[in-house]
Amino acid sequence: LKPFFEASNIEKVGQNLKHDIKVLAKYDIQLQGPLFDTMIAHYLINPDMRHSLDVLSETYLNYTPVFVEELLGKGKNQKSMRSIPLKDQTEFSVEDADMILQLKQKFTPELKEAETEKLFKEIEIPLVKVLADMELEGIKLDKDFLASLSEALENDISDLEKAIFETAGEEFNIGSPKQLGIVLFEKLKLVEKPKKTKTGQYSTGEEILSALAQEHKIVQQVLDYRGLVKLKNTYIDALPLQVEESTG
Repeated sequence: LKPFFEASNIEKVGQNLKHDIKVLAKYDIQLQGPLFDTMIAHYLINPDMRHSLDVLSETYLNYTPVFVEELLGKGKNQKSMRSIPLKDQTEFSVEDADMILQLKQKFTPELKEAETEKLFKEIEIPLVKVLADMELEGIKLDKDFLASLSEALENDISDLEKAIFETAGEEFNIGSPKQLGIVLFEKLKLVEKPKKTKTGQYSTGEEILSALAQEHKIVQQVLDYRGLVKLKNTYIDALPLQVEESTG
């Protein structure tokens, strides 16, 4: 298949081609020739809608495809595509290819109508290859440094937790908006008429707490606590798990 994928005179049509470029690169195949990405085309036609293949197929082709979950299962028990009988693999793949080609035929005139064809061809499509290159290249991650930073943050979070419990006069789950609201607005009565959410619990969102932070030390501590927990969970502990072991 390498000569086909690398032929510069054959247009390649796909849904989320960045993913395909990255998979083919693992087999030393460089995708060449004009590209048409139905996911990006649809984004330029209707940015507010979802762009997944099943949604596009149901909306534009009035057709419900076989979901990949039906074929492989979900979660821990999800099987690999390699373990599926060849007949099922084939059906799934040709259905995908058929839908994508039909969508391309629908989106080509719509790009012209939306006056985004130039943007699609000159900026978005060339960018697909750039992004794929960036993701394949990756960034070097200092796992040891992040591990020590995680430890330091754990201590800071623990200190903040103790300080918050001390001011509150009790221990509670700081991460629970419900419990936090009760402590701040019922027990400590920081505000005369606190705002409530639609479900009837106290609002403890960023904008509410930021307005109270200067007057009440515990509120600033809660905001600092949230910031550190988010930093630790979302980046410092999560990024090392994304490292490609073969390259670091």
